[in-house]
Amino acid sequence: MTNNRNRIFSLIVLIVFSFVIISSSFFIITHTNHECSGEDCSVCMELAECHKTLNTLGTAFIGILHLSVVMFVLSVIVRSFTKGQTDHTTLISLKVELLN
Repeated sequence: MTNNRNRIFSLIVLIVFSFVIISSSFFIITHTNHECSGEDCSVCMELAECHKTLNTLGTAFIGILHLSVVMFVLSVIVRSFTKGQTDHTTLISLKVELLN
C-alpha cells in the first residue's frame, strides 16, 4: 500500500516538474520578441522569472542526477561485497548429517 502511494506521489511530482519546465520554456519562446514598454515591463519581469526557474530546476536536476549516480555506484559496490561475504559454507549447506 505504501509502495503504491510513493509511486503515485512520484508520478505527481514528475508531472508538475515537467509542466513547470515546459510552460516556462513555452512562455520564453512565445514572448522573446515582444515590444517592451519600458522599465516596469511585466513581460520582461515574467521572462526573468522563467529564466530563473529554469536555471534553478536545471541545477536541482543535475544535483539529483549526480546523487543518483553516486548512490547507484555505492549500492553496486556494497552489494558485490556483501554477496561475497554471505557465500560461506556450513554443515547444513554441505548437507552433513549429524548423527550420534
